[in-house]
Amino acid sequence: MIDVGNLSFSYSKDTPVLKNISFKADKGEILNILGPNGCGKSTLIKIILGFLPVEKGMVSIDGRDVNDITRKEAAKKLSYVPQQHRGVFSYPVLDVVLMGRLSQSPWYKYTGEDYEAARAALEKVKIEKYAERSYLHLSGGERQLVLIARALAQKSSYFIMDEPVTGLDYGNQFRLLQTVKELSEGGLTFILTTHHPEHAVFLGGRALLIKEGALIGDGEPYKVITTNCICNLYNMPREMVEKFSDMHYARRQ
Repeated sequence: MIDVGNLSFSYSKDTPVLKNISFKADKGEILNILGPNGCGKSTLIKIILGFLPVEKGMVSIDGRDVNDITRKEAAKKLSYVPQQHRGVFSYPVLDVVLMGRLSQSPWYKYTGEDYEAARAALEKVKIEKYAERSYLHLSGGERQLVLIARALAQKSSYFIMDEPVTGLDYGNQFRLLQTVKELSEGGLTFILTTHHPEHAVFLGGRALLIKEGALIGDGEPYKVITTNCICNLYNMPREMVEKFSDMHYARRQ
């Protein structure tokens, strides 16, 4: 379990970014974090990952305070898929995925099990055909799939994803989401940020709604993601939200 209790954070004393955020993520659960730009979504996941300190409140992973978990221990529990990643060296895709298997030793040598895990991860996200291609020669969406495969190869229990569908076309977005659903059914926990309410409804699990650093909604996506909710969360006029919903409904006829 990942447990966040009364978490508050600020980059400056006069500007709080997170205000008394509390939630729990159980084994096999999907948490969709929604909110406008600048609401604190990325800051929240950085604190869970240990990239930022816990100033007020607490964050624990499997009952241990995140401040007491070493980087090596965290790597065995948490996999992180960033929103954007720029490669520097022209590594083959398979090598990038294998990096998810690295231990903290500089002398570590990959084993047959490591290669098997890496190739299985590539197959899971359906990009095994790119195994020998240079990572730098892929499109932005393809690189995102490689990063997700690297996280899968890491074999941790918790996946933290910052807008994982960035750069993916519409079909690949939902193929990726379907993969997340299947993996969660196998016991993996996912915490992901998204700007797409319909993705949260598709994934199921729970939706956390954050506005101006405060948690304003927590529950099953189809219950908390309503017209009123979207209007409030994104400061949108009701007519606009309803028109968008009507357009999607009309296309299904």
